[in-house]
Amino acid sequence: MDQTSHKSFICSETGRTFATADAARASEARFREIQDECDAGRVPELRKGDVIYVETELYLSHGVDDWRGGLIEVIDYNMQVSGGKPTPFAGVIMQTLSWFNWPVLAAEQKKLRAEFGKNRAHAIPDHRPEFNQW
Repeated sequence: MDQTSHKSFICSETGRTFATADAARASEARFREIQDECDAGRVPELRKGDVIYVETELYLSHGVDDWRGGLIEVIDYNMQVSGGKPTPFAGVIMQTLSWFNWPVLAAEQKKLRAEFGKNRAHAIPDHRPEFNQW
């Protein structure tokens, strides 16, 4: 019987698991690069697989979509129109119907990092009827 061990490596910045130490270290470096750029007031271009912070979202009329902010993986990045101008937007895993205005969110990364630390973003649905009256 083959008892091949499957070792995994953790990114110390995001908690994600990788098959190799090099991949985990690359994830750490990329995360720090994005955060450093945001801290310097710049808006770095995102790539699929990058990890950023998103804010908590609570809804009065559709509480089933409530969301606790934190770290989340980018699955798409493209230009959309905001305020009549082309603006980069980020799509994230587990919130596939939402797009985040990246320049606005980039400016909030430092605050969100202090608030959420290494906590992952996740759903916190509120199923009470009074908060789900579309």
